[in-house]
Amino acid sequence: MFFIASVVIASANSTSETMSCSDTLPEIQVGAERVDVLEQNNAVGSTILFSKQIEQQRHEAVKDLSAVVPNVYMPDYGSKMTSSMYVRGLGARIDNPVMGLMIDNISIANKNSYDFNFFDLRSAEVYRGPQGTMFGRNTIGGVICLTTLSPLQYSGTSAAAGYANHNTMFARASHYHKINDSFGVSAAAYYTRSDGFFTNIYDNSKADNYQEGGARLRMEGILTDKMAISGVVQYDFTDQGGFAYHQPDKPINHNDPCSYLRHNLIAGLTIKSNLPENLSITSTTSYQFLKDDMLMDQDYLPLSYFTLQQKQTEHVVSEDLILRPKKSSDYGWNWLSGLYVSYKHNTMSAPVTFLKDGIDSLILKNANASFGSYQIQIQEPSFVIGSDFLTNEADVALYHTSYYRWQNKWQIEAGVRLEYEHQWFNYNSHGSLHACFYNTSTQTSSPYTEINSRLKGNTALNYFEALPRVAVSYNANNWAAYASVSEGYKAGGFNTQLFSDILQNQMRKDMIGTSGADYNVEDVITYKPERCLTFEIGASAQKRYDDWRLQGALTAYELEVFNQQQTVFPKVGTGRLMTNAGHSRSAGAEATANISWKDLQINASYGYTYAIFTKYNNGQTDYSGKRVPYVPSNTLAAGITYKIAFNHSFFRSLQFNINTTAYGKIYWSEENDFVQPFYALLNANICLQMKYIELELWGKNLTNTDYNVFRFVSMGNTFVQSGKPITFGAILKFEI
Repeated sequence: MFFIASVVIASANSTSETMSCSDTLPEIQVGAERVDVLEQNNAVGSTILFSKQIEQQRHEAVKDLSAVVPNVYMPDYGSKMTSSMYVRGLGARIDNPVMGLMIDNISIANKNSYDFNFFDLRSAEVYRGPQGTMFGRNTIGGVICLTTLSPLQYSGTSAAAGYANHNTMFARASHYHKINDSFGVSAAAYYTRSDGFFTNIYDNSKADNYQEGGARLRMEGILTDKMAISGVVQYDFTDQGGFAYHQPDKPINHNDPCSYLRHNLIAGLTIKSNLPENLSITSTTSYQFLKDDMLMDQDYLPLSYFTLQQKQTEHVVSEDLILRPKKSSDYGWNWLSGLYVSYKHNTMSAPVTFLKDGIDSLILKNANASFGSYQIQIQEPSFVIGSDFLTNEADVALYHTSYYRWQNKWQIEAGVRLEYEHQWFNYNSHGSLHACFYNTSTQTSSPYTEINSRLKGNTALNYFEALPRVAVSYNANNWAAYASVSEGYKAGGFNTQLFSDILQNQMRKDMIGTSGADYNVEDVITYKPERCLTFEIGASAQKRYDDWRLQGALTAYELEVFNQQQTVFPKVGTGRLMTNAGHSRSAGAEATANISWKDLQINASYGYTYAIFTKYNNGQTDYSGKRVPYVPSNTLAAGITYKIAFNHSFFRSLQFNINTTAYGKIYWSEENDFVQPFYALLNANICLQMKYIELELWGKNLTNTDYNVFRFVSMGNTFVQSGKPITFGAILKFEI
């Protein structure tokens, strides 16, 4: 859990080199052309964190970027499968994300893979607002670009180990080897485990214990003056409990197990070649493998209602070709063009097991409501509704961005992406049981009859999207300003978690011999893409006064969302449904500031969001004018770091860091009837740096703030997940 604090720049030959490299981007980033354009244009709200700040503030995973990046919120609940992300009024609990994630130029295809441990991270760059023009679908809220340490920029060996309360421990090791001036290789691995923070009183077991591990191999080389390559293979596994949901003011108390197991492999090869006519072409080829298994007590109670198991195996291959001028000029026209192709193959099995209480309450109670003395009885004490799915997706896109600079101050940017997506979906939902009619008056029954219900078919979705972006910016000596208009979309998909409800309804009808359906299958199993149009203005400034350095940025935005995707729990049933919620509007502002003076650094970020439904009627209730749920109205982060240097051959320095993150209000439903008030978390650490060794003491949520990170209603019951309590520990690091 707390592995990131062990990240040290293993290849740095001295402390001064480490600090210097942490403050700037590397000169060589093979395949980082799109990020390079974003950095140069300065026409986008952005937050860039380097390894030094990541380590100082103990950012251990993508979720720890919440609030540090203004208006970005990724709550820590459920399991690592639950990677819900909210930004600027956008977000949904399941299926496609609103922010893209890239690791070493590889676009992560499934948000189930978003929540993983940072280790040996070079930088985290977050660009807010629609980035669909260059990054494609599912980036309507922005994109997160992670870069790991380069063996060409660092060399050496490091190791770390640590222990924290709740019997949490970790170990990691890495080695970076520069074979020569133009080729390097590296290997890194980690393992961490914990007993967990929350106890299930049903059997006194830990509800959120976990173990995780991973490894990365990377190579980078400049083969000739015309060709450079970069390759990476990364594997992670997670084995954890999860879904520590409980009723408000009551402890966790469920009788069936909850767990999540995930294996994740990412491999990519980037080749950059210089062409004649001052052109360069970059090819990034990637393969991703995801295999996970979720088990959930879906009623979250000490009753035998039903359980869900969801297993999936996914393969994704992609190719991204980028053509651009080899050297961009300070004046005139520059451009970038690209071709992106990907294919995904996903198989999923999601059986729901109905147990005694679930059979009585959810099936027989409804089926017998109008039968009088004749009542249906089911022979089996439990039965399974099985659901098997096969999803294939093909995506192809052409994109281009041009930007024209003049007078070394003004720049106009214009770009468009043309993207076509095709999805094939095969479904097979099935269930079998034996039922009879029992006469309560005569206490006689008919023979048991086998009931076999099945829902089988296929469907497809096709989308063609044009994603434009236009921006203008002005850059002076110490300040810059910009305005932009951009559009993005979040892909549509299929409601796999609703099939148990559909077949459950069909089985009731088969038992009583009626026809017809409460669901139009084609209408409820698909949902449309979500589209977002964003208007944004911003300004930034920096100034140096002797030893002082001041930096600040301010952004304001308004966005219109069409066919907004919202996750809802049906009034009757056990599944979850993604639906298109009509139209919403979000407006807000973001501000960041950084002050440094010698060995003192102060940084702060603030985000404000006002997001409402302008048109949303689910057929039962009109939510127009209501706040969009799960989106914090405010995010706040602030930190202060101070370093005391020692004039000693062994003891180098003592560093103090204290920081806070805060969120709220957060509305938990479309009705806006439940609210999480504004709350703040206080964190701190102290690090003693010695020759070859570092000792760190750290703590999180030091005030032991009581808060909820999730709240929902299922089957008429309200459930929450509490935030993590105070945690603290120690880490010992070695570097040679």
